[in-house]
Amino acid sequence: MNLPTTFFVRPAVLLTGICACFVARSEGAADGKSLSGRYDNAEQVKPDGAVPHVVITIEPTAEREWTLWSVHVETDATTSYDQTWAMQSRKEYDGSSALIPYYQLKQDSRPDAARFTPDGWLSLEACALRGPIAKDRVEGVSEGEPCVAVSMGVGARRALLPVGFVREGDRLHVDLNLRGVRTGIDAKR
Repeated sequence: MNLPTTFFVRPAVLLTGICACFVARSEGAADGKSLSGRYDNAEQVKPDGAVPHVVITIEPTAEREWTLWSVHVETDATTSYDQTWAMQSRKEYDGSSALIPYYQLKQDSRPDAARFTPDGWLSLEACALRGPIAKDRVEGVSEGEPCVAVSMGVGARRALLPVGFVREGDRLHVDLNLRGVRTGIDAKR
């Protein structure tokens, strides 16, 4: 059977196109190095005692598209809560950036960023933080209703899930749903 030579070329062209799509998917997404740092809202807490003290530590992992976001909230002198979220970054079809949160069912201790693998983490795709990315500014917000429906299964820890953020320079503004109220946290690196 004599097949035209273009029969053999087309699969190679198709494979090249598929590979290019995967590369483009992650290029331009918010990477761990641009977001990493320890952000503290101590300056915000001083004048407004109603705002809890929050420290968010963002660490890059060995997995290029992943960061760990450790959220520590102190509601008073004796009460604190901790939760770490794995965030997968990707570039969306429209050129915007997205961070997809993942959680562990039973998180007994803070995960180690150096030994992180996505195995055992569950996706909260409906809570994806989507938004524009620029040289000095990265932002994202999740869509309310789909995120609320999906995150109900996370339980009380969902109060520590970032539902919006803007990182500009040394500042990180994060929105959390603390006690059922959207609370803006203004933290500095």
